[in-house]
Amino acid sequence: MMKIGIINAGNIGRTLAKSWHEAGHQLKLAKAGDQTKLEHFLETIGGVKGTAREAAEFGDVALFSVYWPNLDATLAEVGDLADKIIIDTMNPLNVTEQFEHYHDLEFMQSNSTSEELQKRLPKARVVKAFSTMPSTVLDANEWANNPVKPAVFVAGDDEQAKEVVMQLARDAGFEPFDAGALTTSRNIEQVGILLHHIGTHQFGGDYGRLAPTILQARELAA
Repeated sequence: MMKIGIINAGNIGRTLAKSWHEAGHQLKLAKAGDQTKLEHFLETIGGVKGTAREAAEFGDVALFSVYWPNLDATLAEVGDLADKIIIDTMNPLNVTEQFEHYHDLEFMQSNSTSEELQKRLPKARVVKAFSTMPSTVLDANEWANNPVKPAVFVAGDDEQAKEVVMQLARDAGFEPFDAGALTTSRNIEQVGILLHHIGTHQFGGDYGRLAPTILQARELAA
């Protein structure tokens, strides 16, 4: 059992929190803005409500599922998160005045949200994970009738922290894959763009139910 703080219990945060609650982990959840969905979660699923700083201080692990444009404000609230394992689920998505989201391609040429988060939180142990699936299918029950489970790509420079996150991926019902160093987060974030294109051109714009996976062929008999 672990103590996990959910820093911004939005759609992704609440979905993972539900799976981890069912796996026996303790949770403290914080959410910016309207609290209606969080209150419903606490009443029907469980967990404890707190501020972002309280959620960060509560957990052995903190799920950092923050809207990218709100990064500065959130970091100002949570502190330095020294020695905490921070799971970064973010993608570098900005928004237009018409509230249309788009990937920050210029930023993605030489950076990732995880590297930026590690730079801003040098005493934390940042690990990239859970960033390649929409919240609608981040519940493993959505894949019950599929022959293989979606992959959760995990990247980080702290091997012990990475193994903890890989176990939490298993606890959530998914198959984790070690993608290497934190800089690999750049490649992981590019997967989101690829899935968006596939959803647009192959599935008529329905990319909300897509997720990547990894298959390994059997070795041929000698």
